[in-house]
Amino acid sequence: MIKKEKFNESGLIKYIEKAGLETQSFNKNLIVESIGDDCAVIEDKKKILLSSDNITENVHFSLDLYDFQEIGKKSLLVNLSDIAAMGGIPRFFLLSLFIPPYLCTSDIKSLIKGVIEEAKKYKVSLIGGNISSASELSVSITIIGDCEGAGIKRFGSKKGDAVYVSGEIGNSWMAFYLNSNKDFIFKNKPGLKASDKKFITDFINKYKLPKPRINLGRKLYTKKLAGSLTDISDGIYKDIFNVAGKGCGCRINVEDIPVNDGLKKIADILNIKNYMDDVISFGEDYELLWTFGREYTAGEIAELENSCGTNIKKIGLIDEKNAKLTLIKGGKVFMPEDHTFRHI
Repeated sequence: MIKKEKFNESGLIKYIEKAGLETQSFNKNLIVESIGDDCAVIEDKKKILLSSDNITENVHFSLDLYDFQEIGKKSLLVNLSDIAAMGGIPRFFLLSLFIPPYLCTSDIKSLIKGVIEEAKKYKVSLIGGNISSASELSVSITIIGDCEGAGIKRFGSKKGDAVYVSGEIGNSWMAFYLNSNKDFIFKNKPGLKASDKKFITDFINKYKLPKPRINLGRKLYTKKLAGSLTDISDGIYKDIFNVAGKGCGCRINVEDIPVNDGLKKIADILNIKNYMDDVISFGEDYELLWTFGREYTAGEIAELENSCGTNIKKIGLIDEKNAKLTLIKGGKVFMPEDHTFRHI
């Protein structure tokens, strides 16, 4: 049996510092002082965007379902989505690790590898952070970006505005559901073919981690094509109220919500009749949800889709006389079960 090396704080800090150097060329002209001093120092003439989020073991992930590299990736990706939701450009981040005693050096290095891979992909620089012991693993990131103005804010829609979403909704829920129940499904679902098992496994691998829509957020901001914008972390059922203006509600056509054909196929294979409940309310999609004062032209949608690599779909209108969400399915009011993720 191979004995795992317990982590050493000073050694781990040096490892992170070295890994962070791989990301600092992206914003070199803006970095005055980075890892190694009491504070990092940056300079920028634009508006600065700041946000922070953490993912915690047994709340946002399980070590049974995510490997350490995936945990590292997800910790940065969900924070990048906050910058996308303002129409900004991500520049820097601070990384804080809360490490339980049952992890070893190789575990933490694998997590850091995941963080750095995504940082290099999205050209965002690691400039500092912190390490502490804890009873469970938690990764906290403070993301720093910039924008020419104040970005696209929430709560800015007006009655009559069109409501749009990017990508597909519900993939994160289905990937989570399948990943959590895969062994049981494979053993107990009668008639499940080998091709079905492969399809399920491929779906999990493809949609386990979110894709922050940074390019789309930038386009919406620079082209002035959104009056209000957020990302879908808690589900359309809840997040729609992050874009609805004061006193406004929303009317959404459930059939217009973009749902992956593979998700529908798996729901059919597993006989999940009420899958739209989770599609609407589970969250963790990190797609963008926004409003605009008029309906886009076909040309505007095509340009956004082609330049940003994702589909754009109108799903409803801000038109309610009071602050409520009305979902329409098959011409009738649809009341889904609320499966919104609870952070506490």
